[in-house]
Amino acid sequence: MRLLPSLTVFSSLLLFSASTQAAFVFTAPPRETAENGIKVYKPIADFLTQATGVEFVYRQQTSWSEYVRDMKAGKYDLVFDGPHFVDWRIHNIKHHTIAKIPHLLQWRVIARSGDSTITKLDDLIGKKACAPGSPNFGMLNLFSHFKDPSAKPEHIQVKGWNHVYDGVKNGLCDAGVLPKKNHRIYDKGQKYTKAIHTHLPYPNQAFTASENIPEVLREKIRKVLLSEEGQKAMINLRARYTGGTVLVSAVDEEYDSIHSLLLEAKTFTDSAGTRPEASDHLVSN
Repeated sequence: MRLLPSLTVFSSLLLFSASTQAAFVFTAPPRETAENGIKVYKPIADFLTQATGVEFVYRQQTSWSEYVRDMKAGKYDLVFDGPHFVDWRIHNIKHHTIAKIPHLLQWRVIARSGDSTITKLDDLIGKKACAPGSPNFGMLNLFSHFKDPSAKPEHIQVKGWNHVYDGVKNGLCDAGVLPKKNHRIYDKGQKYTKAIHTHLPYPNQAFTASENIPEVLREKIRKVLLSEEGQKAMINLRARYTGGTVLVSAVDEEYDSIHSLLLEAKTFTDSAGTRPEASDHLVSN
């Protein structure tokens, strides 16, 4: 007797669940405090456990070194983070995309409106540039422009896109990098700051699943996350990163070659990143 497709999928999930004891580990970068991380991500793990019949647990990260080390070792089964990490996992440890923030991510480099000495990226050589610590995607984008180690901006590390903007506006830095959308929010008419460069858009943050999660379960995760109930389970994530917009399905090819920026980050190649990414505001375009 030939099983119906839906019954075949259901049977496969039952067999998989019955034969699997260890829970799948879901994680995200250490951008939040432990309290906020649990608030944003644990409801997603709980929902996936309920919706798939397979246990998922959320693991809060304590440092970038821990996050990068364990990611490279393949210790995470489901991850939500930036496009450079997404692409690295696709190419190096056989992850596959599940769902993504729909907005394109576009980085903007800003300077003070009245500063006539800075009109392009090359004018930043020797100047102070506010940006989150490595391996933040925006920071890597900005500094990847400068190939000569002796001819680049001085990196002033700050936490939070609002502090990048304030640092430029108040004179702590000559320039800074932040998402285009955030710049529009902070300085709607560009009264205090100006855009000197806007990078080409990238796909945004996404969920990826490891090869430990069979394809049938991976597609089940995609389906339930993008359902009405799944979007509700992601309500805190959506409030934090999308302004409430729902997530959409993602495909691996959208992220091709983005991970090359990570190869320039010693905090990634040495598995020793300790500075958190900007964590206080929207990071979508």
